[in-house]
Amino acid sequence: MRNTTPQRRPIDRPQITSPKVTMSLANIARTCQRSFTRRIVPVTTQSAPKRCMGGGGGHQPISRSMEAELFGGHPKAEGWETTTYITYATSVVLFLMATVFAPDTSIKTWASSEARARLRLQAEGKLEQPVFGVHYDTHDNNFDFESVSPDNPFNEEDDEDEDDADDEEEEEEEEEEDDE
Repeated sequence: MRNTTPQRRPIDRPQITSPKVTMSLANIARTCQRSFTRRIVPVTTQSAPKRCMGGGGGHQPISRSMEAELFGGHPKAEGWETTTYITYATSVVLFLMATVFAPDTSIKTWASSEARARLRLQAEGKLEQPVFGVHYDTHDNNFDFESVSPDNPFNEEDDEDEDDADDEEEEEEEEEEDDE
């Protein structure tokens, strides 16, 4: 069997003392010096090439949004615009109503209503001395839930007799006027 590996040949290396090698080292040094000075001093005669970003060398097309006038609108209304405007207007109205009709929950409002309730209860004789930590502005103190009749929640007395007498007198006067 034969060995198929290629055999290496020795590389010819030039001698440093030969004039050809010395000349090539001088050329290399000169080239390096030139490239070094070119990097330091900017070249003004050549300009950098333009990058086209895959555009083929021409200019980019101008988009329609750049040509549009500010607040110019559209030539015709689109279908979604009406729905959007109605939704925005409804949202604004609901937000304003919620803001205007929101209850006042500040500490000053609560304290003033509590003080009014204590003064009212003291004036009615239901409270002798206010107790710290007790809330007096409650439904139990504001409303009378123990009414005798659901038709008469404020336990008012019947004064129909007085009204009936007045009504009878008015009716008699009207009859007399009609007879004449």
